[in-house]
Amino acid sequence: MTETSALTVIRSMKDIDKVWLEELLKQRLKSNIKVLSWTSSTPPTKSGFLSEMCFVRVCFKDPDHRMEERSLAVKFAPNDKNILEFMKNGNLARKEVEFYKFVLTDDFQLFCEKSGLKNPVPDVYWAGMEEDLVTLVMHDLRIDGFRVDTPPEGNSLEQIKVTLNSIAVIHACGVATIKKHGREYLDVPSGDFLDDYMKAGLEKEIEMFKGTRTAETLTAINSLRDAVIKARSPLFETLIHGDLWTGNVMFSGDNTSAVILDWQFASVDNPVCDILSLLLMSGEPVVYEQHLKDVLESYWQSLTEALRKNEVSVCNTFEEFVNCFEQMWMYGFMFFTCSLSDMLENNMITVQRTKHVIKFLEEKNVFSKFLQLHGKGIA
Repeated sequence: MTETSALTVIRSMKDIDKVWLEELLKQRLKSNIKVLSWTSSTPPTKSGFLSEMCFVRVCFKDPDHRMEERSLAVKFAPNDKNILEFMKNGNLARKEVEFYKFVLTDDFQLFCEKSGLKNPVPDVYWAGMEEDLVTLVMHDLRIDGFRVDTPPEGNSLEQIKVTLNSIAVIHACGVATIKKHGREYLDVPSGDFLDDYMKAGLEKEIEMFKGTRTAETLTAINSLRDAVIKARSPLFETLIHGDLWTGNVMFSGDNTSAVILDWQFASVDNPVCDILSLLLMSGEPVVYEQHLKDVLESYWQSLTEALRKNEVSVCNTFEEFVNCFEQMWMYGFMFFTCSLSDMLENNMITVQRTKHVIKFLEEKNVFSKFLQLHGKGIA
């Protein structure tokens, strides 16, 4: 996917001007337009850990002198040098830019249209990067009543299922794209940065269970972090989000639509990774304790239906998918643990829900099986 745009990558909201907006809209609308006025604003609070952003409302006139307004969400590279370095080490800016360039392709657009889910991701105007600069321009979903919803006690079954419906279509599109173009077309290399985050999360979990057998188990797991990070079971490879939780999702007012944002961790991997991270990081405990079969069936139906409508087959059965899912709980634990410090700090999860996740996995013998496999059984 090569860069063909004449647009300039910019550093911040201060660099937006009339000429830049006219070039952006000209490219998007494929016609000459004249910007009449525009206003910009920043979020009331920092809305993303990795990016700076602003919102732009622009009024313009098309060649037929008709007036129109557009509301845009614009993302830039972070100002914080430490976060910028983190993004460079993980290749995160390139991952997100390449993903949104893929979203702009005819293949992606047609696949989603045939699937019956036109916008599982934001409507993208443009994506570009240059050295330490990044600019992403998307439709501002807030004007359509979409909002982020991350209750500390977890998201409802309804919200989890509608999110999985959206990611299933993207997973299906990834399968089709890999079959057509090969794995390399979608795969952007990742950096190695999970260990420090997992260590910090485990230390918090161990403190929560101090003096108990669970703390001993978590301490034993702490010595096997590398094995936990690499834990996988084979299924099929596709394009995954890599950081799927409801902080990266916007829901419609009636919770019937979910649009998935923030693709800095996109990669080619097992689709179960996304499902597990969403369930453990965002689901109310009742979702995975009492409704897991329903959730997995709903996802699988969305995936296979999207493939069928696009005349693409998947080699695996539902039973193989469920078996892989059950074998990968340890991956879900890893991702949950890596994210825990930030979620606790920002009041996006309660200590009670954290303990619930750990006890659920412990009671399923996920930890004991892992430790026995690596010769570290707890007596």
